[in-house]
Amino acid sequence: MKALLKTIGILIGIVIVLFIAAVVIISVYFHPNDYKDEIAAIVQEKTGRELEIEGDIVLSAFPWLAVELGKLELGNAPGFPDEKFLRLEKMEIGVKLLPLFSKRLEMRTVTVHGLELNLAKDKDGQTNWADLAALQSSADEKKAEEDKPSEDGGKEGGLPIAALGIGGLDIRDAALRWRDDQSGQAYRLEGLAIETGSIVPEASGALAITDPLDIAISFDVQGNTPPIEGHMETRGKLTADLGANTYRLSGLKMFTRLSGEPIPNGKMTLDLAGDISADLAEQTLRVENLRLATGQIHANGAIAIDRLLESPAFHGKIRMESFNPRALLAELGQPVPETTDPKALTSATLSMSVRGTTDRVRLESLTGRLDDTTLDGAVTVANFPAPAIGFDIHLDAIDADRYLPPSEAEAGKPAAPATPGTAASGAGQLPLEALRALNMDGKARLGKLTLANLHFSDLALDVKAKGGVIRLSPIEMALYEGNYAGNIGMDARGDELRITLDEKLSGVQAGPLLRDLRGDDLLSGQVRFALDLQAVGATPEGFKKTLNGNTDFTFSDGMVKGIDIIHTLCNAAGKVSGEAAEGTPFQELAGRLPVTDGRVGINESLRLQAPLLRIQGVSGEIDIGADRFDNVKFLVKPAFTCEGQGGKSLDALTGAEIPVTCNGPMANPKSCLPDAEALAAIVVGVLADEKVEAIKEKIEEEVQKAVSEKLGGQLGDKLSEELGGEFKKLFGR
Repeated sequence: MKALLKTIGILIGIVIVLFIAAVVIISVYFHPNDYKDEIAAIVQEKTGRELEIEGDIVLSAFPWLAVELGKLELGNAPGFPDEKFLRLEKMEIGVKLLPLFSKRLEMRTVTVHGLELNLAKDKDGQTNWADLAALQSSADEKKAEEDKPSEDGGKEGGLPIAALGIGGLDIRDAALRWRDDQSGQAYRLEGLAIETGSIVPEASGALAITDPLDIAISFDVQGNTPPIEGHMETRGKLTADLGANTYRLSGLKMFTRLSGEPIPNGKMTLDLAGDISADLAEQTLRVENLRLATGQIHANGAIAIDRLLESPAFHGKIRMESFNPRALLAELGQPVPETTDPKALTSATLSMSVRGTTDRVRLESLTGRLDDTTLDGAVTVANFPAPAIGFDIHLDAIDADRYLPPSEAEAGKPAAPATPGTAASGAGQLPLEALRALNMDGKARLGKLTLANLHFSDLALDVKAKGGVIRLSPIEMALYEGNYAGNIGMDARGDELRITLDEKLSGVQAGPLLRDLRGDDLLSGQVRFALDLQAVGATPEGFKKTLNGNTDFTFSDGMVKGIDIIHTLCNAAGKVSGEAAEGTPFQELAGRLPVTDGRVGINESLRLQAPLLRIQGVSGEIDIGADRFDNVKFLVKPAFTCEGQGGKSLDALTGAEIPVTCNGPMANPKSCLPDAEALAAIVVGVLADEKVEAIKEKIEEEVQKAVSEKLGGQLGDKLSEELGGEFKKLFGR
């Protein structure tokens, strides 16, 4: 037995020596360059393509079984342009000979320099590699047939490789070009370079990369649809267990520079870094230590993906460092708004937890800051093609006036109507399609708000929108010692937008409100206000013209400042005692007025009750759209006497009714005039004495003249000027 084993060993040794000798002899005496033409002819026969081998073909056998190719070119498929399908400057590949006997494949660095691959699709949809793919398919079928189990149950063919080792990849100056004549698209990867370290098998021979494999990839990119060009560099360290299907790319660093029409502002740079691990058997992907930087955006975080190959679900955390929103808008090629406060929109941060699937994402633990305002809450977006949005957001405080255009602030005009409902009806033309597409269910809370120099607190808003029906309900807030509560509805299902307003103010102090809004407190008192209105339209003008419903309001325990009506009327008759008061106090100013087709109807419910004065509405309308009085009539009813010089009284005014008629722009104080004839009659009645009979006609004439010339001024100024001397003679005795 020992002799047999020794003989077998000797025979095996002889076979190995003979094999090595044969390889050496072939490498020495066989010259592959002598067969270039034969090789080209075979390629021509099999593929119909022309192969040009300009460089040398070099073979070596020991210790490496290797081949080195010089410059070569492979022609294009028939029917395609004359450009070459493939060009190659140099390629080297080698396998260590002796380890093959141990079923170990050890390759030295694979070198590929100057590879150019031109891929194309013609106008008929045919590709210039389809013929090669067909040849490969035929070869695969033949191999599958040869690999069928033999009759004894075994498989024909060689033994499997037990281990694989590669010295690395060295790819330089490669190019990949794609042209699609059907779509007109053309893309190019130029200057492609890929370098790796050695792939060393485990001691057990398992296919794995246990020592980190350095990888470096870089290339330039160009395209025409859309027009774009740029450069990309990537570096990292790869470890892998091919048997377990696990991979890790650590220390990833990616740099990208792009320019072109689709890039905001025409250009951008992107730096990306992190550690990526994947377990394809468990279908998981993890990105840790993620860092992203592009312009103003500097973010970090981590992302995990499960069910990677089936229905991916992800979760993670993202934090954006402080950035300048103005600068970000400029980088994105967007207009930067002018703001009243030039320091507005200059500082922001944002952080969140995120989780989702391919059709749903939820932002949780959302926290952020814009200038001096902090935000927290959660947002959900589902069904990306037609987004359904849910949110629960809270802001601590915001001064909205800081963000308004300077012109509005300088003009001193309110930037918004007094209630959310009038804001809704006063908005610009609304795109109905966008409103119909809204699918929203959310809540917003705001601690403090400054808008149009008005101050609000404890704002709460619930929003529901679906199928073109939008509800803002309830809306609640506190303002000026009182409260607002409202419900606003919008229906965009028809050709025009329908708006319903149900709004109430209670306990609001008018004086401080007007002082903040207008800079004066012309009217003070506690306000109760309610409106129930509907409107149809697509523009502010349309809404104003179609307003219908009712308004109900009460001002209690107030004062109309700036005019002492009693003193003014007494002055008109020359019966003045002392200085005029600060204003005209009243117990109540109230009314319940109907609104029809954008016109507020004046009726007897409109009344002002003051200690010595009553004013009551009679008739007429106010055109909301035109901001005009239309024959609005009031009755002023004095309930006082005037005490003049020498103790003379003027009690004829008590019980009198002075009609006032308003026509014209509401902003013009001269639009409202007392009835001249009635006022003259009262004055004449007051002066009913034989001493004034001689000037009666003059009194009537001057009263009418005073009323017409002193429109909007203090009633009676002109009359006092013209008749002052006579009044002094009468009452100054």
